[in-house]
Formats: sequence, structure tokens, C-alpha cells
Amino acid sequence: MKRQTLAGGFIVLAVLTAGAGQTVEQWGRYELAFNGPTNGNPYLDVKFSARFWQRQSVSEVRGFYDGDGIYRARFLPGQPGEWHYLTVSSCREFNGQTGVFTVTGPSARNHGPVRVANTYHFAYADGTPCQELGTTCYVWQLQPEALQEQTLKTLAAAAFNKLRFCVFPKRYQWNTNEPILYPQAGRL
Repeated sequence: MKRQTLAGGFIVLAVLTAGAGQTVEQWGRYELAFNGPTNGNPYLDVKFSARFWQRQSVSEVRGFYDGDGIYRARFLPGQPGEWHYLTVSSCREFNGQTGVFTVTGPSARNHGPVRVANTYHFAYADGTPCQELGTTCYVWQLQPEALQEQTLKTLAAAAFNKLRFCVFPKRYQWNTNEPILYPQAGRL
């Protein structure tokens, strides 16, 4: 790593989604964010992780560069109570940062992450069965913005809890629109 990547006085943003002394619900997102270097290749030059622990439970979370000089680490605490964190980074400005936060019980609609249950099924972390109902949006990104917005409104009112997109441009008789963005270099 180049020395200039680590040089400079970077400011630690007060950065916690549930800042120091604050709370986050069980399975809610707790986020650390730090202002850091943008020179060089921040995706590769800066190593960043955070260790979260509560009694015997320890989780190591890899951080990531989120653009505009911001580095983040996100954590979904699995148990209520007091949690601690320690950051580990090749960037000295946010290496060794520590803190404590409190995790409350989950809200009524928060059942936690989905996991495999009984080999062939899915359930949320609290045991509530997860019934998947999904659809697919083909060539959505190739449609006019008004139609994209209409699709989003329609889906928001639907019972779907899973959505799959086809991201590769397709040319159909009824669709010859050029995409705004391509998922790969080139043109149709």
C-alpha cells in the first residue's frame, strides 16, 4: 500500500446509524461510517473491518468503500442487550475505533433474516415461516421512466416479497429501446 493513501487528517464522521449510547432493534441495521482516503484505489488500498461482540457472541464484518470518501461497515445484531465494536483498518484514522450500543427487542414486523428451515423450507430467524411469492421484471430498465415508475407503484401494492430482474438487454419485437445503462461494456 502506498504511504500517501494513508496520509492526511481524515475525520471520523459521527457515524453510527444508532450512534454511541443509542439503540437499534434486534436484526436492525447498525452502521459505522468513516471519512477516509479517496486517492489511489480505495476499493483495494484500504482494508477495513469491524468486530462486534456481546458476551460469547462475536461477529467479524468486512467493511467496504461506498464512494465519496466514505467507508462503511454494517451489522445486524442477533440478540438484544449491550454490544461492543472495534474497528480494524489499514487506515490509521479509523483503525482501533471502539464503541458500545444497545440492542432492543425487534419491532412487531421485524422477524429477522430468512434461513433454511426443516431442509426444504424457509423461515425467519424468529421461526415465522417465510412464504415466498415472486415475479420477474424483464427489460424493465429499457422502458420509459414513466412505465418504470408505474411498475414500482404497482409492485408496492402487490403481495410479492421477492422480485427478480433480467439485467441483460433483450431485443424483442415489442421492445427495441436502448437501455440507459448496460450491465456490461458495449451496445446491443
